[in-house]
Amino acid sequence: MSTVTSAAPDVERLKEAAARAVRELTGTADYVQVFAESTLAVSVECTDGEVAATCGDLREGLGCLVLKDGGWRYRSVTPAQAGGIADWLGAPRPATGPVWASCPDASGFTPVGPADWQVEGGTVPQSIRSVEDFTYRRYAVADTEGNAYAGATHILRRRVEASVVVSGRRYRGLSRWLREGAAAVHAGGPVQDLVHTALGHARDSAAAAVSGKHRTPVVFGPSAAAGFLHELVGHALEADNFLLDSDYITELRRSRTLPPALTIRDDPAVEHGYGSHPADDEGLAAAPTTMVENGELGVPLTSIRTAQRGGYRRTASARRTDFRSPAIPRASNTVVLPGSDDPNLLVRSSGGGVLYVGSLGAGMIYLGTGEFTFAGLNCHYLTPAGDRIPARDVSLVGNALRTLARLEGIGSDFGGDNATCGKQGQLIGIGLYSPSMRYAALDWSAA
Repeated sequence: MSTVTSAAPDVERLKEAAARAVRELTGTADYVQVFAESTLAVSVECTDGEVAATCGDLREGLGCLVLKDGGWRYRSVTPAQAGGIADWLGAPRPATGPVWASCPDASGFTPVGPADWQVEGGTVPQSIRSVEDFTYRRYAVADTEGNAYAGATHILRRRVEASVVVSGRRYRGLSRWLREGAAAVHAGGPVQDLVHTALGHARDSAAAAVSGKHRTPVVFGPSAAAGFLHELVGHALEADNFLLDSDYITELRRSRTLPPALTIRDDPAVEHGYGSHPADDEGLAAAPTTMVENGELGVPLTSIRTAQRGGYRRTASARRTDFRSPAIPRASNTVVLPGSDDPNLLVRSSGGGVLYVGSLGAGMIYLGTGEFTFAGLNCHYLTPAGDRIPARDVSLVGNALRTLARLEGIGSDFGGDNATCGKQGQLIGIGLYSPSMRYAALDWSAA
């Protein structure tokens, strides 16, 4: 960690609150770390030119992690409870005094007008729902080793759900956009592009003409390929998961398990990445971590607790939803390095058809066996004749190790996207960056 001084008064107050809590708990445990947070999240939802909902969520408080008698303990307190934090471990309560100064501030955020999400024309009934989320997060970390960090992040995320009605049935399409950094509050952004992209996906869904079960080559487009590998490899390389004694994790540790052309990094410094941060939630300065290089495993992503338990070095990968939850090893932005294959050639068929997956929806991998299931979104089936047929309600299933062994092409293109990822009840944002990638003989079905 490094000591960082911020000129922003609200961040300085958080730094003082964290340092004070550390002082009050010093002497009661072998190690004390305090995370102080003041986050204001604003969400505005519009439907068909009208504001449907506006929500504001203020998250303020302290998260205290201690190592005492050989075991880790965690407790969170609200600002109103901060004055009594010493009672937790039986330390003498200090003289009363100000311990917190609330600092809610939307940082000048102005949402897009509801009429700006509207589009004219269209030969079929259509509906546009937009959600604009702005988050101004201020946080500080201090510990008994003299380390301290204080800073802030800004995130502006826009999502559009478009629907069209054809023959009495409703079909949906999605799109999303994100900006990170202090300038995000004033970001204009391609509002109409988002709407038209979502409408295009909805119309493709209505025109889908592929059904049944199939086994064909599957090409994941830019960012979708990173999402796939984030689930198959990224979660396995989070230190708490990597320590599991499961068949899948054990086999993954062995040499020559992964394709030699594969390199994956976790990079919290990607510009406009949903998981980007100047320092993680334990105050460690952001730095990239190589998880896989040329098919060889690198180091797992860690928090202070998992680094100690596994004997690993610490990475800037300790993240949490808010102060109420302890930081755990999580990805920031999963980045897969490009290859040399022509992305146009990856989708060509050598006999049967090829499925193209534009993005991934909900899904999971069971880290005990490596079995997975995922929903594919914005999908097309490319026939041997070169026809491109939309496919909807696509489901991909398989075994991670067998699937990884079928990687047969890494494109020279590159693209990014943003998504949310859940673990242990904590939902956070991650960035996904990769080229197109082709796998042979994957099982999938479409409705």
